[in-house]
Amino acid sequence: MKRDHHDVVKQETIANGNAAVARRKLLLLALIFCTALGVRLLNWQTAHEQAFAVQSSVALNYKHQARLIATNGVTSLCERASSTNDPDLLGHPLGYPMLLSLIHRLAPDSDTATQLVQITLDSLATVLICLIAFELFPVAIGASAGTLAAFAPQFSWNSLLLLPDSLAALPVLLALLLIIRTRGRSGSTRLVSIIIAGALIGVSCWLRANALLLAPFMALLLPLLFRSGKRLRLALVLVGSACLVIAPLTIRNAIVFGKFIPVSLGAGQTLIEGLADYNTDGSLGLPQTDMELIRGEAETFQRPDYANSLFTPDGIARDRMRLARGCAVIRAHPLWFAGVMVQRAASMLRLERTPLRLVPADSWPLLQWPLRAVQKIFLTAVFLPLTLLGAGILVYQRQFPKLAILLVVPCYYFATQSALHTEARYVLVIHYFLFVLAAVAIASIACKFGVRWPGSALAANHTLGASPYSGS
Repeated sequence: MKRDHHDVVKQETIANGNAAVARRKLLLLALIFCTALGVRLLNWQTAHEQAFAVQSSVALNYKHQARLIATNGVTSLCERASSTNDPDLLGHPLGYPMLLSLIHRLAPDSDTATQLVQITLDSLATVLICLIAFELFPVAIGASAGTLAAFAPQFSWNSLLLLPDSLAALPVLLALLLIIRTRGRSGSTRLVSIIIAGALIGVSCWLRANALLLAPFMALLLPLLFRSGKRLRLALVLVGSACLVIAPLTIRNAIVFGKFIPVSLGAGQTLIEGLADYNTDGSLGLPQTDMELIRGEAETFQRPDYANSLFTPDGIARDRMRLARGCAVIRAHPLWFAGVMVQRAASMLRLERTPLRLVPADSWPLLQWPLRAVQKIFLTAVFLPLTLLGAGILVYQRQFPKLAILLVVPCYYFATQSALHTEARYVLVIHYFLFVLAAVAIASIACKFGVRWPGSALAANHTLGASPYSGS
């Protein structure tokens, strides 16, 4: 009887402890979300009009298609003769225009409403990276990673732009969180989680096509999470569910344009212009801008009408010719192109220099000036060493599965996006994971100097690189 009573007391103590940890985590998540939202609102107050000037022609295309969808209806997307299906609008997926059309219908000041929606969802992304870190590390590291993401000016700035880049990161983060959390789940629950994760990757492709091959790449994680016999089935489910969500875009393109276009056009254009960026002496004869590209095509093919647009007329055939032209250059100069890919991958590690640090604070100075001071810290010279140190600590501790989980999305973009023209906003999502590695380094340094982090196993060990990185 005494042993039974002792076991009951022990179980109640463990349950109470787990409940306390859960409450502490929930409070941290709420604080991080509110902090991220507050930071973004303060940045929006001073920079929301400045953001309208970024990629304004692209933003106008998105808004134009959104108005066409609102006017002609969603069903017009499958009608060949509809103005909604202008080939010049095929350079981007349909997800963002469809979201804009909904916002335009509900809000009179649609640009402001769009920015506020994006700010809110971007704040939620900081919570998701915090949850991912909670699955892998002690509470303090997760809270540190979420705090870094909350204050990072790179995320705040991109959430203000009338572009889908910040939104496309959210479903990728949620997909990885679901995959990680399937480790301790039973068969049917695990299967549903993997299906939803694949579908979320497909949702990201509706916003930006960059994640088109992310599902098969992310399937490489599954051998680290599951026993043999389960891996192939779950990998096929992950890829299959992503394909099912992307399929409506492919089917619609086949119906309207009569060609196989998985998501959108533009790969040939970005490939050629991206190669030209690194061919500084112009020896390859590649165009560096859209205007140079279409004027060159008009002259080459003796088609003056080609000089008016990237995709009208014969947009699909022209983009495939551009892709073939770029591939021919790569085949002729493989070593040079390998160097280009390495340079691009390295450039993705740099933190974008945003205008937010330069915006004068004309209101709320007591909040704006401290925020600007904090955001000035987010420099490559500060965070790249921390990121590399965090990765090195995990390697030293042989935490290879955790390192693989954090690097699967960055490595995907290093491997795929480096083959094409890239910008900081295209690869925004990778910095969420790099901030987790930076948080690992910060926690280790703090422990080395005797700083005790509440709720962290690191507090018990002050030796740099020798901390127990087990989840709380």
